Amino acid sequence: MVLTANGNTINVEPSKPFTSTRLLVGTFMPAVECLKEGLSKVGATGFLKGKPKLLILPQAMTEGGLSEIEERCLLEVGLSAGAGKAEIRIT
Repeated sequence: MVLTANGNTINVEPSKPFTSTRLLVGTFMPAVECLKEGLSKVGATGFLKGKPKLLILPQAMTEGGLSEIEERCLLEVGLSAGAGKAEIRIT
């Protein structure tokens, strides 16, 4: 997972894989924990900081677009990790 904020870019590896052979997010909580860690490392969260706004750009498994369920899952991962708002864009 790659996160960028204020010109600071980091790569965060999950402690447990959250991607399966069929789904970008196959297990929910490891994805949330990885994103929380990344948000913390990039300085987007912390004491006296507002909730970050996330722009989620999936880079894999997007052939033909995302289903409603995949979009909902990515939004829920972002919100569960502490974002105030999350948006998804396919590049």
